[in-house]
Amino acid sequence: MHTNLKRSRRDVLQAGVAALAAGSASSLRAEKNVRVLFLLGDYYHNGAMQEYAWRKVLDSTGWRLMFAQAPSFITPKLMASADLYVLCRYATDTQPTNISLGWSADKIVEKRAAPEVFMTPEHEALIATNVRRGMGHLAIHCAIWNPKSRLYLDVLGAEKPVMHGPVVATEIHGLNPDHPITKGIQPFRLGIDEAFDAVMKPGGHVPLFRSRQQTPPRDAISGWCREEGSGRVVALLPGHTTGPYGSRPFLELMWRSAHWALKRDIPPFPAATTARG
Repeated sequence: MHTNLKRSRRDVLQAGVAALAAGSASSLRAEKNVRVLFLLGDYYHNGAMQEYAWRKVLDSTGWRLMFAQAPSFITPKLMASADLYVLCRYATDTQPTNISLGWSADKIVEKRAAPEVFMTPEHEALIATNVRRGMGHLAIHCAIWNPKSRLYLDVLGAEKPVMHGPVVATEIHGLNPDHPITKGIQPFRLGIDEAFDAVMKPGGHVPLFRSRQQTPPRDAISGWCREEGSGRVVALLPGHTTGPYGSRPFLELMWRSAHWALKRDIPPFPAATTARG
């Protein structure tokens, strides 16, 4: 009986160790298989700056970071395979292409194809469909400025966007002390930036923080999150200039937002992470 009991305990211990190892391997595989899809950058919004910052922020995660060079490359199949979609593009009646560059595969480009229209109804529907099936979505800076895209604004929980004012000194305040994206982060200065604003639908979002500018006076909702279907959405409206991407608190908000939108635990932000060098 005593021998059998010892074997039983040993078997249980070994089984537990094996389960932990399998769990760790499974978790590792899961992280390696996380697919983050990006569409960033145009004439007014520095795509090189944005991509560099996102790569630095998420470098330690092991996730697959995939940057689309044109909207048409984001096919229904690719979007359906994404776990998180990060968007920083906008549309207006006078600039339906964001003043972006037409894609070319040439090593040396003499002539480019015409840039693609954005946001198309098809792209808008892809975002809504995939968020509702469980994909996370981060709407960065000018993504709020798609005023004719009613379905997309519904995904964001916004009634309408409010155009930013001039690029001036901006500070972040009113951080939500109870939400995991903002808990423990103190008010901070961004440097100069644009402060977009939005009229939000009542009761359909959780405020995260506000942006404040003095000249001219503006105090705007600048970050919020919500759930849409089975997916999670975070809007982070700073990001016109290098100021936010050089601000460690803002980089930490990016880190936390990505994890929250993916429904993952939020690990401590890597201490050595900066977006400069």
